Amino acid sequence: MSTLLLIILVSYFLVCFISYTFLLKLRFVISYHLGMNIAMTSSGVMGIAVGALLGNTFPASYTFITVITTILAIIIGAIFGALVDYQTLLSGISSGLMAGIMGPMIGVMSGFGMIMFCTFLVYVMFALICFSVRS
Repeated sequence: MSTLLLIILVSYFLVCFISYTFLLKLRFVISYHLGMNIAMTSSGVMGIAVGALLGNTFPASYTFITVITTILAIIIGAIFGALVDYQTLLSGISSGLMAGIMGPMIGVMSGFGMIMFCTFLVYVMFALICFSVRS
């Protein structure tokens, strides 16, 4: 894996972690509907972005990448969903399952431009998630 792709992958998790710590402080302000959107958006965008990046980088290991990405997206959906209640946790898990399976498919069939687009989506979506909690 090239250094640029490794930096992009680490930046995904850094943005995710920063957003989670921000939302953790405000978890009592988050309603059920907003919590469901947060859980589904975070697991969906991370599943697609990480899957596309790893699928494009390691197309020969498609099955392994799909399993790893799906587990990762489910965990992220569960963590963000647990901020509110069990229903949002379930929404995050189901969204992570779908995104984790779709992400590597996109990555194997696309080029570097799609990775840049997914990177842009990760940054924009996590910024929107944190901005949406403002009261």
